[in-house]
Amino acid sequence: MTTPRSLDDFYSPPNDIDRSRLEGTLRELVGLLSARHESARVRTVLPARVHGMSRWYGLAPSDREARLLREELRCWLGPPISGRMTEIQTPTDPLDQVAQDLVPHGVALRVDVLDSWQAEARNNVASLTDIWALAPERGVDQPRPVGRVLRQFYEAVLAADRQLAESALDEIKARALLSATNIRFLRVELLSGLGTPQDLRDDPLLRGITLLARPQAVTERLAAAADALFIESASDPAMANWTDVAKDLEEAWPALVTHREQVSTLSTARCFVLQGILTSEPRGLALNEVVDLFPEDPVLRVVVRSAAPSVPLSRADTALERYHAGDYWASLQVAEAQKPTRSTVSVALAAAVNIGDSAAAVRALMLVDALSAEQREQFLATTVERAFYDQLLARTSAARLPANWLEWLRGEWTDRPDLLTEWAGHWQREGNLDQDAGALAVELLEALNDSRRGRIRNGLPVFIEWLVNDGLPASGVPLAATIFDILLSSEPGRTERQVSLTLLEQALLVGCAVQEYIELIEAVARQLRVLGSRDVSWLAECLDLFMLFSSPDVGRRNALFADASGIATAWLERLESSDIAVLQQVFGDAGISFGVGATASTSQSVAIHPTYDVRSVGIYSLLESASRVAAIRIRAMFPTLHVETSSGHVNSGALGALVRGADVMLVQTSHAKHAATHAINAATVDPSKVVLVNGRGATALVREFLAWIHGAAGATS
Repeated sequence: MTTPRSLDDFYSPPNDIDRSRLEGTLRELVGLLSARHESARVRTVLPARVHGMSRWYGLAPSDREARLLREELRCWLGPPISGRMTEIQTPTDPLDQVAQDLVPHGVALRVDVLDSWQAEARNNVASLTDIWALAPERGVDQPRPVGRVLRQFYEAVLAADRQLAESALDEIKARALLSATNIRFLRVELLSGLGTPQDLRDDPLLRGITLLARPQAVTERLAAAADALFIESASDPAMANWTDVAKDLEEAWPALVTHREQVSTLSTARCFVLQGILTSEPRGLALNEVVDLFPEDPVLRVVVRSAAPSVPLSRADTALERYHAGDYWASLQVAEAQKPTRSTVSVALAAAVNIGDSAAAVRALMLVDALSAEQREQFLATTVERAFYDQLLARTSAARLPANWLEWLRGEWTDRPDLLTEWAGHWQREGNLDQDAGALAVELLEALNDSRRGRIRNGLPVFIEWLVNDGLPASGVPLAATIFDILLSSEPGRTERQVSLTLLEQALLVGCAVQEYIELIEAVARQLRVLGSRDVSWLAECLDLFMLFSSPDVGRRNALFADASGIATAWLERLESSDIAVLQQVFGDAGISFGVGATASTSQSVAIHPTYDVRSVGIYSLLESASRVAAIRIRAMFPTLHVETSSGHVNSGALGALVRGADVMLVQTSHAKHAATHAINAATVDPSKVVLVNGRGATALVREFLAWIHGAAGATS
């Protein structure tokens, strides 16, 4: 049986903090935190110092308190103040063991504070205790509002805590906080994330759910389960009995995907074409259209052939009639199903022009090529048809399209980034990324060093945007690190350096293995000897990103900062005061003094013009650590300013109030949701006070704020 531990055990060696010797505010803070622990009901944090390193231990007596404490520690003691927060499950030293024993039925968390952020950490913990003091404790007889219960549900799903999610859903059901139908939809979300496809199929609460009008997200989750249960099990699509599969699917989830408009994923597409097998009159045009959305899927091709071997047409159902009805895709498909003539090809070209899609353009141009040489010459001699033909040709590369990034890198294609953006929108990332990662890296390296370099450089922003769209997947981090190295090793210009920042941020945000982190560090280190003073903003943002996220190799990061400081010191006479101020902050976070004596104090060198009245600053960025650090830096430079931040994904009253109350609003466009930016625009009275920040990290926010301050001051002088 484990001997009960006390706070006296915690404040004993190896903990170097002696409670009896603490003075002033620190003594009061530790006393308040200790009293919270002794109450045995609420969460708290306790300081420790071991071998010269500062730690904060979070202690939570219950799962609910632990969930709240994790969020609070991430907000108040997360990067750059500390590295990664860890939950103590296997203690690494005696003090970890004591902390774990202090909450035998709860959760112990640990945060290691970086030396340069110790004072900030103490101040943040003091602010956290103020919030605890102001927040009322919820008694057993005080039911939570539905929003709080839903928040617990969604956070539990994200944290893969099924027991906690089930508890929240049970509370919603018991208190009738939502309708029975919405509770069933939440059940789908829970089981699709934390259960199995069999759970979704067999759950008695979900019987008949597909007979209800339902959100698209519910349809997508059920379709994914159906795909796993009934479709993926077929090892050879050509040999499977798809009629039986369709019957099994219909029995489990009748009328799951019955309309073309419900097709949004590969799984929904598969369910749609399987449902088409069971209809008395298969809708050939709609089925073929779905196949066109996912042309490389073998299941769709085989099933559609068995459902509709040819497009069923009535005598009156012509391509021209479909065109006049506004169904341009159907018009093009009907034209393709017929023998090419000048009239059908003319309708096909007109339909493709109205569709405005590169894939449609290629299909229509193929019909032109199918005409005889004499017919084609006569056809293109007509003014209208020639104009349509030229428009469609301009949307392609010699009437062809690359099928994926690997083909685009290897082939000879027109240098049109605008078209490349459209083409890439049809290329699937999942699956293809893992399969082609090595080949992509090799081709990119070769292409940046041969005759393809100009076209590849112009397409790099499109490629990187495709790679990180909706977040870089964890499986893409090795490729991102390799591409980052390639970009900075191939005589990079401004384009390569700017897109490299996107890769660096995404790789660090997702999290790197040690080897990948070293690859990123060394790629930047090799750039130091070729950088000049004009590259100061890129270097500052690069270093800032390394500080914003936890490091698996602090020694190498410190060495990079030391080398970068030496390089940047040589630029001092050519840097503007705002650049020096930004670098002072970045290097200061790493514990390095920079530019001492090179300029006046930061607050004087970038002082607000006395005739320009600025009292408050708002910052919006989805990257919470960047906005928080930027706020700290701006307050340090201008102590009288009131700075508030927001990281909301959607429109909210709080965001609107922040915009209306701020004298200047910084919006980091690289981390912004459309709903939030629309809310900012709607709440803005003076557009000149909204500053769009395209750079990365806290450094970009601070630099744009300083530029705005100088511009505003100059305008009023």
